Amino acid sequence: MTVTDLNSQQEYEDYVKSLDLSVIHFHAPWADQCSQINDVISEMSKLAQYKGIRFAKIEAEKVPDVSLKAGITAVPTVILAKNDTIVDRIDGANPSAIAEKVKQHCANKDSVPVEACKLKENLNDRLKKLVNQAPCMLFMKGNPANPRCGFSRTIVSLLDSYKADYQSFDILQDNDIREGLKKFSNWPTYPQLYVNGELIGGLDIVKEMSETGELESMLPKRS
Repeated sequence: MTVTDLNSQQEYEDYVKSLDLSVIHFHAPWADQCSQINDVISEMSKLAQYKGIRFAKIEAEKVPDVSLKAGITAVPTVILAKNDTIVDRIDGANPSAIAEKVKQHCANKDSVPVEACKLKENLNDRLKKLVNQAPCMLFMKGNPANPRCGFSRTIVSLLDSYKADYQSFDILQDNDIREGLKKFSNWPTYPQLYVNGELIGGLDIVKEMSETGELESMLPKRS
């Protein structure tokens, strides 16, 4: 399924009348975190496990009456609605909470605990392997050929300017890695750069190290 754009109060009211679970993102075009949540619900809408769930987004400031009625005080906010009733909500950019709440409200609840346990057991192992997958690892939005945000584009340009030999991981393709790595590294934003399995930092730190001359000597170079 695709993500539906709701552009008016009438469209919203018609949409939430459905007996199917609807996941609706109240967003603003100027908020970077909203872009992240738009990517998340877009990916969720394509997955077989969310078949039968409807995904939509609506610009909060464009429909103030709807936002007021839904209790939207900040963006991003995601609401779960069914049969003209808001059954749950997620305030802020929290992809893992969105996935968790959606699973809770799905008809097939029995399989959730088993999968969730497996996920927690394996996630730390996956993260350790990923950060050590190459001597230099970049966790970013998109990939070096097609960065999906300005910060990722800037750090790719910086690494390429040093002819750094690095591999990358697209965090938009895996919500569990994206959220898990924040806790694993104790670093809340992306991109994140690792050298020899150790976190160097985000774009600001990497830029500072570049300016002081520390960065170049740390980076493995392409032969």
